[in-house]
Amino acid sequence: MVFSQLSFSMLFIGPLTAPDVKPALKNSEQKTRVVEAPVKFTGVLYKSGNRQDPFLNPMLFKKAASQENDELPRGVPPPGIAGTYIEQAVLQGIVVREHGRIAVVRGADTRAYFLKEGDKLFDGYLKMIDSDSITLVRETKLRSGKILARDVIKRLRTP
Repeated sequence: MVFSQLSFSMLFIGPLTAPDVKPALKNSEQKTRVVEAPVKFTGVLYKSGNRQDPFLNPMLFKKAASQENDELPRGVPPPGIAGTYIEQAVLQGIVVREHGRIAVVRGADTRAYFLKEGDKLFDGYLKMIDSDSITLVRETKLRSGKILARDVIKRLRTP
């Protein structure tokens, strides 16, 4: 009686072990055994109930959102005032004429440029010239296709 139970357990253990491979067999002659898991898994849908899902990595969502809000690269800036960023521009003076006002702005190359309203810089344009300040509009193009405009005021004298 004991012998039959022992042989049964040997038969049960046999398929779960690695197959014996003889070195004389070629690769095409080798037979592989497929071992199935004793427990079958079924897909279970997780219902969060308005709680955060513990199985999702929140860092992946943060990266995707930040990539959409990243600024597109503008390329190499050209020489002159057209290649000057708004942050690099410094207001040197304002000229008052009969026809209007002209702003004297020092660019990134330390040269002075005379700008009128509507003149372009590398990342924006000159919107308005006041008696002691200028208003520049910085345009940011996002990867999502949106264009953000932000007013930047440069003063002649800082209070």
